[in-house]
Amino acid sequence: MYGIMILTMFLWGINVSLLKLLVFDMPPLVMQGTRIFLAGITLFLILLVMKKKIIYKEMPWKFVFLATLLGVVAHHSLLATGIAQTTAVKTSLILGLAPLITAIIAVATRATSLTKLRFTGFIIGFLGIVIAVVDDIGAVTAFVLGDVYVLASIVVQAFSFFIIRRITVSIPPLVLTAYMLTLGSTVMILYNLVMNPSSFLAFSNLDIKLWSVFLFSAMFATAIGHSLFNSMIKRLGTAESAIFTNLSTIFALTGSVVILNEHMHLSQILGCMLIIIGVLIGTGGLEDWIRKRREIHTPPVSEGTT
Repeated sequence: MYGIMILTMFLWGINVSLLKLLVFDMPPLVMQGTRIFLAGITLFLILLVMKKKIIYKEMPWKFVFLATLLGVVAHHSLLATGIAQTTAVKTSLILGLAPLITAIIAVATRATSLTKLRFTGFIIGFLGIVIAVVDDIGAVTAFVLGDVYVLASIVVQAFSFFIIRRITVSIPPLVLTAYMLTLGSTVMILYNLVMNPSSFLAFSNLDIKLWSVFLFSAMFATAIGHSLFNSMIKRLGTAESAIFTNLSTIFALTGSVVILNEHMHLSQILGCMLIIIGVLIGTGGLEDWIRKRREIHTPPVSEGTT
């Protein structure tokens, strides 16, 4: 399960650099809507090829629509609006709060229980993100409305995680993800068609390289990535899955170096190390290691002992 989460975060982290390439030539909302729609269709095609069941009589549609509204429509719309009004550094920092906010909601709603040590892991992970992305503290202290939009985007997404876990008790995560991505992106596309139909002409200007980036982002980072993540929410838990999203920062920084030819500094390497430590503690990996060490060094109780 940890390997699947690392693969998912690799796809999401690399996707950050790929999206930076796309937004130079496409309006953000148009790119997001069409990319997510293609991801949803890809998942339905996969289900058909695998001859899996798509329509369920017991489909909890009200929760599916609610998860779609929060996790797809509201999250991506608020995020795109916020990014346009704030800096990339502050966006990265606020997004880094997502696991911590999810953990707080999970504990408050009694959806999960976290020990003090594991909760400390969430805090260490966020501090790692701060060190990794902040070069100038003055650049992140000024408050703008865009910060509120970005923060709101991760709050609504956090609530969608809890709804997703409830739905996946009876519906396969792959099926749920296909419906969520397709329904949510359809709303976004219709909105753009009404508000700015000419924006879709941007697709005519894409070359083969950008089309390849667009398809990879949609079919792998979004379709496969979200399916894997939603399946892990069911198996690992909401907060436990959310802590892994910190790892996407590491892969995003790596992608910026490899794909965008940016430079990685010593502070970013230190921040990445703290992120890894935070994930190991937050997922309970450190507690499991301590427990196993104690079991090894604890002498067995003899049968004659009362």
